[in-house]
Amino acid sequence: MNNTSHHTSVIKVGNSKGIRIPKDYLEALGKDVVLEKTKEGLLIRPAHKVAPLKEWDKLFAAAGTTPEVEFNDWDITLEDGIE
Repeated sequence: MNNTSHHTSVIKVGNSKGIRIPKDYLEALGKDVVLEKTKEGLLIRPAHKVAPLKEWDKLFAAAGTTPEVEFNDWDITLEDGIE
């Protein structure tokens, strides 16, 4: 999809209002989007996806980092007396 504009109208959708978005625009956005009010109007952008927890080890390895040592052993917090 190239950076073009598309004119559309606000329509009634049930008890709400909505707009029709062309298929090629929707394909570029994906299923999850974020709506943001700006000075210029309404911005619709793809939502950032968070990887499932079980995949975080792969992500840390790919980034060449590891979790900080103090976060590897949560039992340490029991010894400090703060509850």
